[in-house]
Amino acid sequence: MKRILTALSLATLVVVLGLGCRKPKAVDKGITAAQLMATADKQMKQGKFNEARMTLRHLEQYLPGSPEFPKAKLMLGDSFFFQSNPSYPEAEVEYTSFLNYFPRHELRDYALYHRALCHFSSIMSAERDQAETRRALAGFQQLISESPGSPYAGETRAKILQCWRRIAEHELIVGVFYVNTYFYPGAERRLKALLETYPDYVDRERAYYYLGEALRQRLLSGEELVQFEKDYAAKLQKENLRDLTKEQIAQYGKDFLAFSTERINGFRTEAKSYYQKLVESYPGSEWARRAADRLVTMGTSGVKEELDS
Repeated sequence: MKRILTALSLATLVVVLGLGCRKPKAVDKGITAAQLMATADKQMKQGKFNEARMTLRHLEQYLPGSPEFPKAKLMLGDSFFFQSNPSYPEAEVEYTSFLNYFPRHELRDYALYHRALCHFSSIMSAERDQAETRRALAGFQQLISESPGSPYAGETRAKILQCWRRIAEHELIVGVFYVNTYFYPGAERRLKALLETYPDYVDRERAYYYLGEALRQRLLSGEELVQFEKDYAAKLQKENLRDLTKEQIAQYGKDFLAFSTERINGFRTEAKSYYQKLVESYPGSEWARRAADRLVTMGTSGVKEELDS
């Protein structure tokens, strides 16, 4: 019995080793690149994307010098992009590979456009990080910069507009969040940068209102307090304010009160100006009504004159 089991074990081992050492199936050297492309195209149309990729990888590996090779590289990207459950990261890799291999190919515009679309299709909601939006924007802008007359130029410009609007909306949401969490200096910086950087895409009604809100409630920030102390010490030709005399401490208190009062009054005046812009530019809107209520509460004396000057 032991001899039989030993013989069976040896036979099994020989079979396993034989399978493991078997050479891969030889490539059919008679098939042409054109035939492979026709097969891959048919498989793509039938929705057999995995099979199409295997066919295209075959061409990529064994026939890289064929005239069909560039289109095979491009079709690999398409196989990931157009499948029922798209894999945009893998598609982006293939389109980028095509662009690296063939930087001056006649289908470069197609690859640039679809590579940007890979990022565009992965854009998150405005509340989330906008890294993909920025990548899509960069890709679309590259296409317009290199080929302003491209057949994809019209769609590309429309998507550039959508990207700018999404980024602007994201920045606004962050600014509003800062206001709602009482981080008024950060809200002021974010909303002012938003109005300066994206003037054509920002929702000005909300931006003006929340910038007004930030400035209406803003006090001196920690950074401003530290800077005032540094400047004051420098004025007294001291390294710090630790060894002040009683007279100097009293004077410091008066000077700080004057400084902080002036700064805070400046914030409130600026808040009124944004409320006023909102009321005048968007009369009848809900945000304008809210701004009008703020102006009534704060008083509007002199604001209109400042805006006209």
